[in-house]
Amino acid sequence: MEKKIPGLLVHTYGFSHLTFSLMMSFALQYYTIFLTDVALIKLSIIPVIFFITHVVDAISIPVSGALIQSTQFRWGQYRSWLLFMPLATSVFFTLTFTNLPVIYGIKIVYLSLAYMIAHVSLNFAYNAQLGLISVVAKSVKDRMRMSARNVQYGMSSQIIYSYFVLSMFYRFTEKSESWGYFYTVGILAVIQVFGYWFLFYQIKDYDKYNPAKILSTRMSLKEMVQQVIGNKHLRTLMSADIVSYLGIFSLQTVAVYYFKYVIENEQYMKPYSLSLAIASFTSTLIGPAVLRVLGKKNTYLFASIWGTAGYIVLRLFGLSGPYVYIAIIVISALGAGTNGPIRQAMYMDAAEYGFYKTGKDASAFIMSMFTLPIKIAIAIAGTIVTAGLDFIGFVPNTAQTEQFISNLMNLICYLPAGACLMAFVIISFYSLSDNKVTEIMEINAVKRAEAR
Repeated sequence: MEKKIPGLLVHTYGFSHLTFSLMMSFALQYYTIFLTDVALIKLSIIPVIFFITHVVDAISIPVSGALIQSTQFRWGQYRSWLLFMPLATSVFFTLTFTNLPVIYGIKIVYLSLAYMIAHVSLNFAYNAQLGLISVVAKSVKDRMRMSARNVQYGMSSQIIYSYFVLSMFYRFTEKSESWGYFYTVGILAVIQVFGYWFLFYQIKDYDKYNPAKILSTRMSLKEMVQQVIGNKHLRTLMSADIVSYLGIFSLQTVAVYYFKYVIENEQYMKPYSLSLAIASFTSTLIGPAVLRVLGKKNTYLFASIWGTAGYIVLRLFGLSGPYVYIAIIVISALGAGTNGPIRQAMYMDAAEYGFYKTGKDASAFIMSMFTLPIKIAIAIAGTIVTAGLDFIGFVPNTAQTEQFISNLMNLICYLPAGACLMAFVIISFYSLSDNKVTEIMEINAVKRAEAR
């Protein structure tokens, strides 16, 4: 019988995600408006920047997963990546929000390069953190426990972000808008380093350097493609996640535009973010209860249809005032976020299925696929939102017309509503039950024992 994972380790695992999420939350909400309103990059150029940088970002995800799967350094297979990569992330993520007084063309190049390097290094650290589940948790229950705690810490970070980070940011920007971005991101990037380093220390007894350890051979591009294309459950899950995250990120990207240009008071971002954070965190507590009643697949279906309905209601009543807007978002998030705690566990289920079908343990690589839908969704959301703003005639730092406001609300509401509806349709084809996973894990445990 496997020993239960210590609570401190489970919480440390979640805490590393909390520090990572603080940094990413700011980037998600403010990177686009930093480009349009501070760096003054033309709207027609931003989709091109997003396309190029996110292609590189997306390619690095399976590459990093494959490298983690097939390499081992003196600090362990997964731990090693938590030591140095967060430092690179810290430096280049800060540069991503630096508005240097340089020639316009050079500014575009350096912002793009900083973004690419920051996110490539980030992918290595994040995928290593995800892959640790395969080393630490040996049962469905423990994997679900780590997955749920990871999401709960990520959601609780939003409370800290909305209450402290945004207050800090707006205080910095009172003196200089440009330097306000730089100081805020720099502080969050350093905090991210310490979160990963704390996990690095706590996991030392679980992921040690072992010269006798049998590692997967380095995966070729063909093998990577086969691991995804040949795994029907992984394909379905990734497809549903892409459109589901698209709804989340598009809504987050345009929120600041709503408060700055529709309400004409950007300070409402603080109560908006705080309310959304509390709702999202509460949804992670509700999620396990919904899971016990409905199971993983039906929980995902429930969350998707709830989100679809919520965003349609937002279009009908969202212009009634900032607090009505926030209230509708909160109610939508309470139900739409209930599938958050199950996602990581579902990818681990898909990894077990992949080993069962192919005989090749590609857990780290498949767990890295958990990140890919997020990155793809961010790329699509950023591209669609900026292209949409350009299409409806957005001009930075000017008063907007009623027609623009109406079109902006269409962009805010109908994009996430349609995305949630698509996720509902896609996940209905997912067919890997918990009973089947338990059966597969028992068979795989025998295979792994025989390979030693």
